[in-house]
Order: sequence, then structure tokens, then C-alpha cells
Amino acid sequence: MKMFTSILAATDFSIDGNNAVRRAARLAHEHRARLKLVHVLDPAGCKPLRDWFSPSTDIDLKAALARDALRRFAVEIAGRYDVTANIEVMVGPLLETLMEASEPAELLVLGRRGHARLNALLVGRSADRMLRTCRCPVLVVKTMVRESYRRVLVPVDFTASSDFAIPMGAGLARDSGLHVFHAIDTHQNALLRATDVPDHVIREYRLRQEAGTIQRMRLKATQLGLDSSRMDFAVAHGHPAWATLSHAQELGADLIVAGRQGRSPLGEYLLGSVSRRILAESGCDMLIVPRPRKKPLAHVSSPQMRLSAATAHADAATVA
Repeated sequence: MKMFTSILAATDFSIDGNNAVRRAARLAHEHRARLKLVHVLDPAGCKPLRDWFSPSTDIDLKAALARDALRRFAVEIAGRYDVTANIEVMVGPLLETLMEASEPAELLVLGRRGHARLNALLVGRSADRMLRTCRCPVLVVKTMVRESYRRVLVPVDFTASSDFAIPMGAGLARDSGLHVFHAIDTHQNALLRATDVPDHVIREYRLRQEAGTIQRMRLKATQLGLDSSRMDFAVAHGHPAWATLSHAQELGADLIVAGRQGRSPLGEYLLGSVSRRILAESGCDMLIVPRPRKKPLAHVSSPQMRLSAATAHADAATVA
């Protein structure tokens, strides 16, 4: 399934940044997508090499070294993944420059940790700003690239964004199947216990609640034109972030797909506290997906077209 036609990978040449490049290359190979590698030089971080050198000389030298490093990556990628990568060294404020570069892309790939400037994009207010501003999905790579994603976990909360979570995850899971998960709020159970409802009644209620939730997820997958028989559905009781993290660890997930949700009709979106917690605490890669750029899912008529629209302009997941 071809989900992306254009992928942008940014690296600061740290270990995680370079892993992001290799993951982007593997995805470009799998989805027959164009690949571009970028390195951003921030003029504020460039100082003269010597007192008699100008700042522009320092930037020119660093740009030349970065360009050479990107060329070596392009050669490696061509040999390992059979992908031809374009390269570019960009000069400007890191966040704004990266957002501008990602505008024509359908996927932005970054490393989780790295040098301080790139790492700042994924922590605190800078992360909120980047993930609110970026119009394409952002894949945060935390692990070495050994194979395609094999265990993709999509936590859903039955909001509108969840309609794009499952198709996006299915496209990335490829032939390995997909794991769809929902964390059930324990507030109702707590109320039942507080009113001295017998334990056996609470247990029966929980079982019915779990079965109904799984049926609801299965029905949603069918409505999206997907084969639910190839998916695994699971539920747990507890806080969405901790329940998702626990299930991801138990599953051995190598990718979690989550989406950001709208906070106002004017289009200002924030990365929710649940997604932020999962991004910070999970040990696997994570994909954050915004609203689709073009037509919403409801405008797609057939199941095949519906899946194509959902994956190409995904809003993925869930938790916010």
C-alpha cells in the first residue's frame, strides 16, 4: 500500500538523527516515495572559527561539511534501500526553517534525541508549537532501523481523528497486522463501588463494557473498508496514557500512531497531554498525525477510495 509520495528527513548527524534518516529511507523504499534529506544551520549558533573569520565564513564552512555528510548518506541509502535521495542544507531558525521545508512533504521524520537544538523541538513548548504548526504527519524515531514496522499499535478514543488512525496504522503495519487499543475510563466502576454495588455485578458490567468496546472498534474498521479479521483488538481499564504505555510494552510495539485533536474552530491544535506523555515515556517510535489537508474522510465514497484518502491525508489516532 502506497501511503506517502514525499518524505522529508531532518538530521543533526546525531545517532538518533541518523536513525531517522535510515527509517525515512526504508519507508521511501516501501512506499515508492520521493526522499529528501535536510540539515538546518541556525546562524545564531554559528560563531567565527577565528577572530579574523566572519560569521558567514563559518556558516559556509559548516554548510559544506554538512553537505558532504548528506551526500555520504545519499550514497548509503542508494545502495541499501535502492532510493535516490535529494539533499539540502538550509540556513535559518531551526523551527521555522524546518516547518517551511516540510510544507510540500507528506511525512516529516525526526530523531527523538540529538543535539540540543533539535532535541528542543520535541520537548515542552517547542514540541507543542512544532506539532501544532506542522501540517504533515511527524514520525519521531527512537530506535535503530532493523526491519519494517512489525507491531503497530493504534490507541483509539472514538473521536473524529480516530477515523484516520486505523487506516494509517494499517498502511504502516503492512503485512504484519494491526493492533487497535482503547483504554476504558474507570470512573464509572469507581462510582459503582462507592455505592456498594456487589462485586459480581461490577464484574459483569466490566465484561459487557469490554465486549461492547471491542465490537465498536471492529465495526469502525469495517466502516473504513478494512479487513478487521487481520487486526487485533484489545481494551484495558485505566488512564489512557499509562494503559497505552503498558499495552505497548506488553505487545512489544515498535510504532505507536497517535493524532492531535482540534481545540478550537479556528484551527489551533495542541498535542494533548496523553499523547505528550506517550511520546515522552514510550520506548518505540511514534507517529503524530494532524488533520487531513484536503477532503475529509466523509467525502470519500467507496471503501478503496476511503482508505486511500485516510492514509494519504491521515489524521491518525487517538489519544489527545
